[in-house]
Amino acid sequence: MVQARSVVVYTLKTHVELPGSLEMRYQRLRRFVRFAFPEQLFARFALSFLPDGELHLILDRTNWKLSSQDVNILLLSAVWDDFSLPLMWTLLPHGGCSSQQTHEELLSRFLQYCPERSVSSLLADREFIGKSWFTFLNQHRIVPCIRLPATATVGTGSFPVWACFKKLQVGEIRPWHRPLVVYGVSLRVCATKNAAGEVLYFAYRGHASVNLRRYAQRWQAENLHSALKTRGFNLEDTGLTQAERVSTLLMCVSAAFIWACEAQETWTPCGVHVSTGAGSSAGSVAPPFALVLAGVTRPDAEF
Repeated sequence: MVQARSVVVYTLKTHVELPGSLEMRYQRLRRFVRFAFPEQLFARFALSFLPDGELHLILDRTNWKLSSQDVNILLLSAVWDDFSLPLMWTLLPHGGCSSQQTHEELLSRFLQYCPERSVSSLLADREFIGKSWFTFLNQHRIVPCIRLPATATVGTGSFPVWACFKKLQVGEIRPWHRPLVVYGVSLRVCATKNAAGEVLYFAYRGHASVNLRRYAQRWQAENLHSALKTRGFNLEDTGLTQAERVSTLLMCVSAAFIWACEAQETWTPCGVHVSTGAGSSAGSVAPPFALVLAGVTRPDAEF
């Protein structure tokens, strides 16, 4: 995949070292993507690249269309570096937003398969809200750091969150003076206004400034999506639409992505070069692909 700069099975046949003709290689690759790889093994593999300690998870969704069919992926990842670390996912059978039940099922699988790792917090955007979901996080002692829509109702009086934070100045961070009930759970709430004049509302526990810095790390998931898709492996170029096959392909792409990051590749105007790494000298040319990008979007872009 790295050498081919493609995930299209027909293209990969000329880059894999398999015996037989090109047609035989193609058929073997087609059979491979039908194999359902155990997701718990990949999750444990990915976690081995993270240091010991509590995890900060990110829940997000990425999608594309193939003709009239939606390929919609709910992706759980962990805060890592400039990119988040892919852990586990669910292929949704429809386009658009995912349900609270789907969120809970995905996170439950992760907690079941990786019980030895403690989850400290979960970062998510406005799509990932709801009473059942917030109650689930509270029951598992996972601290939410989630952006709220302006119309989200808070407090016992069920008033919209925007009504708590009027006349904000650009750059101001204003926490509410006491915890409020947010989707059935007692949480702190704050608001801030970014340079574009947009007011952002957050539900969290702890200190507002700490949680805003933590939430900024959610942008790592956007960088991950870019690396897996148009600005990297071009995952959406695959002709696969069946959930099991897309999942197997995504697992292979994610493994290649982790390998590339561990190889500590950096982008230069002349191409991709290995800066350090076992068996490589600085400046040696790596297999050409656009995984690690010039001008990666920084977390402060959201604020």
